[in-house]
Amino acid sequence: MGQRLNTHGSLKSALAGLTAIGGLACLGMLLFLLKGSPSSATKDILIPRGLSLKAVSELLAKEGVVQHPIIFQNLLRFTRGSKKVRAGEFRFRPGANLLNTLKVLYQSDPITHSITVPEGWNVRQIAALIQEKELGRSDRFIQLALSPQSAKKYQLSTPHLEGFLYPDTYLFSRVDGEEKMLETMVNRFFQEYNARFKSRIPASGMTLEKVITLASIVEKETGKAGERPLIASVFFNRLKKGMRLQSDPTTIYGIANFNGNITKADLQRWTPYNTYTISGLPPGPIASPGGDAIEAVLKPESSDYLYFVSDNNGSHFFTKTYQDHLRLVRNYQIRRQN
Repeated sequence: MGQRLNTHGSLKSALAGLTAIGGLACLGMLLFLLKGSPSSATKDILIPRGLSLKAVSELLAKEGVVQHPIIFQNLLRFTRGSKKVRAGEFRFRPGANLLNTLKVLYQSDPITHSITVPEGWNVRQIAALIQEKELGRSDRFIQLALSPQSAKKYQLSTPHLEGFLYPDTYLFSRVDGEEKMLETMVNRFFQEYNARFKSRIPASGMTLEKVITLASIVEKETGKAGERPLIASVFFNRLKKGMRLQSDPTTIYGIANFNGNITKADLQRWTPYNTYTISGLPPGPIASPGGDAIEAVLKPESSDYLYFVSDNNGSHFFTKTYQDHLRLVRNYQIRRQN
C-alpha cells in the first residue's frame, strides 16, 4: 500500500512538473510575441490581392516589419489568417511586436488616397490623375471608360462613359483597381442625377444622354457659373434654327493628341465631334459636366442670342447677328492674336 502511494505521488509530481513546463513555455511564447522595439517611423506597405500567407510573411520581413517570417507565417495560420488577411495598403511600425503587426493586418482600415475630379475634365485627364496618384494604370482606365460595352452596362446610348464620371472628391485604395474606381464615379453620377435631375428630364424633351452631352459643352465653354444658362440658351436657339453649334471644345475633343492650337484646318476637318462640320449634337459628351452645367441645360435663360465670343477675361459677349459677332471677333480675338 505504501509503495502504491509512493508511485501515485511520483506521477502527480511529474504531471505538476509538466504543467509548470507547459506554462513556462506558453509564457515564453507570449513574451516572445509581445517582444519588440517599435520604430518611431512608420512604413506603408501594399498587400496585393491573392498573396499567400507565406508571401505576406516574406514581404513584411523584407520591409523590416517582422524579424522571423516563418514564425509569423505559423502565427497567421494558427489565427486563421487565410480568412482574415485583407488586400490593401497598411501602415506598419517596423520593430513592433508580432501581435501588433497581426492587429494591423486583421483590424486596421486600409489606407485610402484622395483624388478630386474637377468639373469639365475628360476621361483621359482623369486617367492621368489616377496614374499620377499611383492608384492604377491610365491606359487600362481609358480602355474601360471608352469601351462601348461599359456604356451598355449602364443602358446608355452614348459611345462610351465620357461625361458620366461625376466631378467630385473620392477616396480610393491602391488595390481598388481601375474598374472599381470607374464604377464608383459612374454610380456617383447616377446618385446625383436621380436625386436632382431625373424627374425633370421628360419636361426638357431631351434624353438623359442629350442633356449630359449639351451640359458638357456648356461646361467647357465657360468657367463662370452665372453665364452657363445664357450659353445654354445660345445653343438651344441655334438647334431650333437648324444652325450648327460651332463649338470649339467639341472640335478639340475630336482631335487626337491636340497640341493646344486649334487651326482653320481643324475646324474644317470632319470628325463625329466637330460641330463645325456636323449638325446637331455630337454622339456623346466631351467631358464631365458639374451640377450647375446640367442645371443650365434644364433651365436655360430665355434669349435671342445666337453667338458669343470671349472678352479674354473669363466672360463672353453675346450677340444676335453675325455682323455684330464678326465685329467683336475682330476686336477681341483677331486683334489679340496680332
